[in-house]
Amino acid sequence: MIALSKLDEIKKIVKESVDEKKPILVDIARYLYENPELGSEEFKAFEKITKVLEDHDFKVEKGIFDMPTAFVASYRGKSDGPKVAVLCEYDALPGVGHGCGHDLIAASAVGAGIAASQAIGELAGEVLVIGTPAEEGHGPSGGSKVIMANKGFFDDIDGVVMLHPATGWSVGGQSLGVGKVHMTFKGQTSHAAASPHMGRNALNAATLAYMATHMLRQEAKRDANLVIHGIITEGGLANNIIPDRAVLDFGVRSSEEPYLEEMLEKVARCGEGAAHAMGVEVEITKNKFYASMKVNIPLVKALWQNYKDQGVPVRDWKESTTAMPRASTDYGNVSQKTPSTGSSIAIAPPGTPGHSIQLAEASITKKGLDAMIVGTKALGMTLVEMLIRPELLKEAKEYFDSN
Repeated sequence: MIALSKLDEIKKIVKESVDEKKPILVDIARYLYENPELGSEEFKAFEKITKVLEDHDFKVEKGIFDMPTAFVASYRGKSDGPKVAVLCEYDALPGVGHGCGHDLIAASAVGAGIAASQAIGELAGEVLVIGTPAEEGHGPSGGSKVIMANKGFFDDIDGVVMLHPATGWSVGGQSLGVGKVHMTFKGQTSHAAASPHMGRNALNAATLAYMATHMLRQEAKRDANLVIHGIITEGGLANNIIPDRAVLDFGVRSSEEPYLEEMLEKVARCGEGAAHAMGVEVEITKNKFYASMKVNIPLVKALWQNYKDQGVPVRDWKESTTAMPRASTDYGNVSQKTPSTGSSIAIAPPGTPGHSIQLAEASITKKGLDAMIVGTKALGMTLVEMLIRPELLKEAKEYFDSN
């Protein structure tokens, strides 16, 4: 085990490096804010970020897995050893810009990676900054972390960290796995007054399926955080024509992976039953989208302490790791492959909605940029701590394997 004084010394190098690089990191955040790009189209952000990393001696592989705006930037220590990574997001939202704070996520990942690289000269191992486009799901690279995870990219990475802007400080929050069920009902048109008996109403089948799915909520597992939300996207062309086509889209979420699979199947059966009852045909497709977050307590505690040591009012990790999850992210798929943890930084007042112009604007205020710097230091210190303390990665792997 490394002496505590040595660990403190290397963490100090990380913090000093982040302070030194603050103008560069602020410039990245402002540039992305002023040039928002949808997922799979983040070409300006991609060029900006990769150039900064190349300028700091990272080896950058661009366009990985046929995703033009994805990248892996690597910096190796004195010899082979563990691989640790920080994730970079940089896509914006349509009509909102960086209302999810990805401009700060990108800046913090770049800063944490650079700071860690400047502290690991005498350490074994490798620091990776991984560019993961289209977290919001837009375009062919949508959910890029899922694509990477499914292709085994994260299988030989030993630990992963990242942050997300929010209205409070916390580490280790959960996320919901999410899947989709798409139903297309096909019936027969007919005059709604003169010959309704000759029609087969696809909208009635869709309505019946919608209500049947609604009834599933009564039997939901209370500790599985089930959420079902759906819309009828097509329901007919005129009110005097029996609709021969109706389309339903459902999202199904849960914090339990096996239960999510079960509920996707139950929602699909609601569509099948409704079609049978109304005498119409139905085509149903269902798929898993994002996995739930697999919490890793050893990494949570390490990252939490690196926030705590900076004096920010970070929520007790025992509370944040058991709080009700409210959203979904492709980071969940990473956490199902290797020990991972995330954190939230407070950039806006409580009550500020996510995916809003207000949150986007908060990202480039002094409060938002200062919070990003604190988060960058915490991420950087955790990266080097994973390399310095082999027992931390051992504990993280054991926890991952047993939970």
